[in-house]
Amino acid sequence: MLGLAVGTLVRHSAGAVTTVIGLLLLPSLLGPLFGNAERWIAGLSPAAALEKLTQTSDAAADTVGSLGPWPSLLLIAACTTAITLTALLLLRRRDA
Repeated sequence: MLGLAVGTLVRHSAGAVTTVIGLLLLPSLLGPLFGNAERWIAGLSPAAALEKLTQTSDAAADTVGSLGPWPSLLLIAACTTAITLTALLLLRRRDA
């Protein structure tokens, strides 16, 4: 759904793929540049939230993101819903 919504916003397939990959990877790649805030920034990224949802019970809590499983699910759902609603509004405005 996230990819579809970004594709609707961008209206260009290569741009949509690049944007989604950037949304998923940039927070974890740029996190070390922020020093002490690295754990907080990387923990709030969609990739960390998805990883937290799929971690096994034997994984340490510190290894994957700073959010728990339910807040991670809510973060992913909120991001996807917000982008989808924005895409829906722009689609109706541009194509109607």
